Amino acid sequence: MQRRSDAAAWGIRSNLSHPGITPTNLLAAQPGMGRPTDTTAVKLIRALSRRGILVGTPSSAALSAVYAATSPEARGGRLYGPKGFRHLSGAPAEQPLYSRLRSETDARRVWELSEHLTGVRVAA
Repeated sequence: MQRRSDAAAWGIRSNLSHPGITPTNLLAAQPGMGRPTDTTAVKLIRALSRRGILVGTPSSAALSAVYAATSPEARGGRLYGPKGFRHLSGAPAEQPLYSRLRSETDARRVWELSEHLTGVRVAA
């Protein structure tokens, strides 16, 4: 989206963010996700989070997204996530884009598929 915004002078900034490892409902055991109970790993993540060790909290999980969307220092087309150990927790910071996110061919394919699936075409 950032490439398209730049090319068409839309004047918008598009960024990505990730929350790190955080005990949110995305980790919760749910029958629809094939887990009737929490795994050992999920229980460990919850215990570490309660103690403020290594992983984030539900409140800190939002910080990267808020930073990417609102910070004047956040540059378009970038990825923001926790800067702590192995990007599991900590304050938001710019991070290298995953290799697949750098591919213009993959980006074009995802854009076209999104237009097809939603039935909405965006003029370039």
